[in-house]
Amino acid sequence: IYASSDILDKRRRENIIHQAITNAIENRTFQVYFQPIYSTVDNCYTNMEALVRLIDDNHGFIPPDEFIPIAEKNGDIIAIGEIVLEKVCEFTELYHPQDYGIKRIHVNLSVVQCMQENINIRLLKIIDKYRIPHGLIDFEITESTADNISENLDKLMNDFEKKGIHFSLDDFGTGYSNQSNLMKHPYKIVKIDKSLLWACDNNSKALISLKHTIAMIKDLDMKVLTEGVENKEQVELLSKIGCEFLQGYYFS
Repeated sequence: IYASSDILDKRRRENIIHQAITNAIENRTFQVYFQPIYSTVDNCYTNMEALVRLIDDNHGFIPPDEFIPIAEKNGDIIAIGEIVLEKVCEFTELYHPQDYGIKRIHVNLSVVQCMQENINIRLLKIIDKYRIPHGLIDFEITESTADNISENLDKLMNDFEKKGIHFSLDDFGTGYSNQSNLMKHPYKIVKIDKSLLWACDNNSKALISLKHTIAMIKDLDMKVLTEGVENKEQVELLSKIGCEFLQGYYFS
């Protein structure tokens, strides 16, 4: 069997990342960064998203798009997800972000987590351990996750909704069945993928599509959040066409 140096380098890199993940799980050294979410209705920050970061002692910063797929493949994402939620709860208990106007903290749930039996019990146990108000937590589900585990997701969402925990649909506009997802599941916020916003820069058709997408989501009684906001012109455009929440480097 012949293997090129590219294949061998890729495998070595995967082994390095796998070891870094293992060490970070054992030592709980994953870091959580909070990205602010701006409300165009309240004209202030009202939400924030918890983003996991892996910084290894030997290999430095390892991007999420490198380590998360590996963690999902080998099942480590379950432990990582619970560590992140616990760190969010620790932060909330210590700093009380509600006192500064934060109404929701968005935490990502992976497809692997959602497939676990009794995942709702395990996550609620962490939240209740720190006496965090249920309404403060908003779990984000990607569009691909919703497609793959529709039945499991229904039960999970219904159980959490009864407890006052909300769900958002992430990466809207990148999949093929996005409209059916909106009708099937009780999301509170739909996050429009940055690619739809960026396409508007030099494309009048993309702008028309974005306007109608936002209007449709609002007609379905859900709130709209657009990601990838990077300049003042985008802020003004999205505010004008009725987008309630903005997230991106312009604010962070």
